[in-house]
Amino acid sequence: MTAQQNFFALIKDDGGSCQIKRLRVNQSLQNELIEIFNTQRIRFEQGIDTEIAFNGDWKPDSNEIMTLDNLDESELMVNAINANASSFPDLDISNFSDEPIKALFSGFTENSQTTVLVQKFTSRQALSLAELPIIKMQTGNTFVKTTDTLFTIDNKLVAIIEADKTKFKSFHNARMVFELTDYYKEATDEDLNDLSLHTSLEITNLENFKGIADSQIRKMAHSIISSQVLDTYSVSDITTAASSFPDIRVSVNNGKIVLPEDKKELKEVMHFLLEDIYRGPLSGNEFLTNSKREL
Repeated sequence: MTAQQNFFALIKDDGGSCQIKRLRVNQSLQNELIEIFNTQRIRFEQGIDTEIAFNGDWKPDSNEIMTLDNLDESELMVNAINANASSFPDLDISNFSDEPIKALFSGFTENSQTTVLVQKFTSRQALSLAELPIIKMQTGNTFVKTTDTLFTIDNKLVAIIEADKTKFKSFHNARMVFELTDYYKEATDEDLNDLSLHTSLEITNLENFKGIADSQIRKMAHSIISSQVLDTYSVSDITTAASSFPDIRVSVNNGKIVLPEDKKELKEVMHFLLEDIYRGPLSGNEFLTNSKREL
């Protein structure tokens, strides 16, 4: 397995067009990189005993990992591992500005299953000699400027791909490599306009609502729209359920739920609508959950 483990870069432009290039290394460096990637794989998988299909609504606990199937970038990387490495053009890091690298990856196939180990790659890892002098030690304790083109690798994996399943822990990091927009969207101003017109809602000051709508509020607004919770449950259903949570201020005016103008209270109501609030069975205290899996 070791002798056949090659290294590649995933190139992706602003339009989402992807290309695979080979990271050509000598035998000594190849062996070292294999060891690094495999060590990172062990750390990535350590303590994980539960895989959860990602739906954009929560963050995993320390023993959990999120998964998505059939991602386009994953298919490209799996195919690269199974192809002839020499069929790919070589990576030229000096051309980084024109060919932005999004990931470095390696992998292997065992028992007919391909595994890909993926690191994210950012512009900070490409050490630009044009922007700053990079120095190295020379004989006699004298430092000189290097003219070599350099880059660094990351200290952890962002994902592991097994067949058509992509496993990751951080959505923020994974979206730097994979196109995940459809899985985690924020409501636009137009979406907020549409939400304000729903027959079950009253937004007293639409411009204020837009003004305080940070990234979290917009993500929750998108989830409220896409889940159709306001169509599934009546105002009466919602207020009846809210009566069990006295700390959540769900007010009604003229048969409509009034969204608070205070940001903190607004988030509490939106969390309630998304069923992110639960009551501890022993203490009776209210908590915000990070998981919406059914028991």
